Amino acid sequence: MPDAEALRVQVRLSGLEHPELHAALGALPVRSRAERLRQLALLGLRGLSVAPASTAADAQTATIADTAAPDPRRAQLLAALHLDD
Repeated sequence: MPDAEALRVQVRLSGLEHPELHAALGALPVRSRAERLRQLALLGLRGLSVAPASTAADAQTATIADTAAPDPRRAQLLAALHLDD
């Protein structure tokens, strides 16, 4: 397993290119920013692993189904996004 130093990443966000993300992260304490980025990255990876709907009708059906019966894993991930800071 690689050491922790090899996994260190530095991220810079432009307020001009990503104003919503820049504002949301700027409002957090410095130590919470990295954790929030990790959470967002995990959600993005999770979204990539789910097969996309093939048509607009399928997408609408999936949205309605998600609203009617939420996925417990999705609910757990969303609940974990709350920062106590």
